Amino acid sequence: MTIRELLLARAEQDTPALLTRERSWTWRELVADASSRAAHLAERLDPARPPHVGLLMDNTPEMLLGLAAAGLGNHVAVGVNSTRRGDALLADLRRADVQVLLTDSTQRHLLDGLNLTGVQVIDTDEWDPAPSIAPDASPDDSSLFMLIFTSGTSGRPKAVRITHSKITYPGQYLSERLGLGADDVHYIAMPLFHSNAVMAGWAPALFNGAAVALREKFSAS
Repeated sequence: MTIRELLLARAEQDTPALLTRERSWTWRELVADASSRAAHLAERLDPARPPHVGLLMDNTPEMLLGLAAAGLGNHVAVGVNSTRRGDALLADLRRADVQVLLTDSTQRHLLDGLNLTGVQVIDTDEWDPAPSIAPDASPDDSSLFMLIFTSGTSGRPKAVRITHSKITYPGQYLSERLGLGADDVHYIAMPLFHSNAVMAGWAPALFNGAAVALREKFSAS
């Protein structure tokens, strides 16, 4: 089971998929918007380099659409830890060989003064990809979907390889274990560059066709 298969199965579903303060998306709308982003990014990637697309955003709609675009397309999402600064942040981008970096006005200042040679920066506040179909892709369970950085408590953060099955399996397991269904709403407060939010928050909703409600910033209180 792959993320692409789960998303395409929802492509004509008109139940809620994403809820934010500003607006909501149905599954039909979310899959269409993610498809357009996947197609747009495919045109920007250099085939001679790993197809890595960094996501430097809070829990915004574009962050979730960025994950869905990676699930549909041929590129790999890289969850960039927005608590990193300066040379440490640049080192993460270089370590993951990020080609394209999606960010927005709330995070763009973190890149000021950094040598971003070889990294295309896209401000998602200013882009509106034309409707398009995601590129042909045929991932399997073991295909790479995302890189998620460790916290760095035992040395510099390491980029962990997250395959499609690392998302779809916990999505199915948690749904069955906890009795989750399509009528549930998954509230995600942890950052989407973190494994908890992706595997325990988004994955069951993706498996069930349930809605996700995003908390833009994490607060320990």
